[in-house]
Amino acid sequence: MASVTLSPALLEALVQRAAASLGPIASLLVEQAAAAGGGIEEVRRRVADQMEPAAAKAFLAATESLAAKAGAVARAPAPPPATPAAAPPATATLDRSNPGLVHALDLELTARVGPSGHRLVQEAARRCRTTVQFYLRLAAQVDDLDLKVQLSRRAADEAAARSAPKT
Repeated sequence: MASVTLSPALLEALVQRAAASLGPIASLLVEQAAAAGGGIEEVRRRVADQMEPAAAKAFLAATESLAAKAGAVARAPAPPPATPAAAPPATATLDRSNPGLVHALDLELTARVGPSGHRLVQEAARRCRTTVQFYLRLAAQVDDLDLKVQLSRRAADEAAARSAPKT
């Protein structure tokens, strides 16, 4: 399955529509569905799978226009290649935007699971843009059940903190 990067605005729109049925956990479930890869249709299906049948049907109907727009964008012809001087900056992945977190988790996972922990953290940091994605990706890849639960809780806490009203 080809991995497609969905825009933060599109993911936020999915969260808003999913929240009507799922509540605050919608943010975490959409992040998790997007982190699993695939396009908008796969993400919509994964999120809908977490809902009651009637709510899933309503969610899929409410997000149909988003999927159509995303599909149109994905099928749009690619612009001509940019010259090296005009190239956009690199995507803000966690290895660039939050090296302190990456380093701390690298040390923690290396101590708990050995050298493979270092590889897991570095790969996740290069692929993830948010800490929620980062924690979920790591939780999905470790075998230690306690560590998997701990990382999943960190993702849930981070998602809750991001969705909490700003005062």
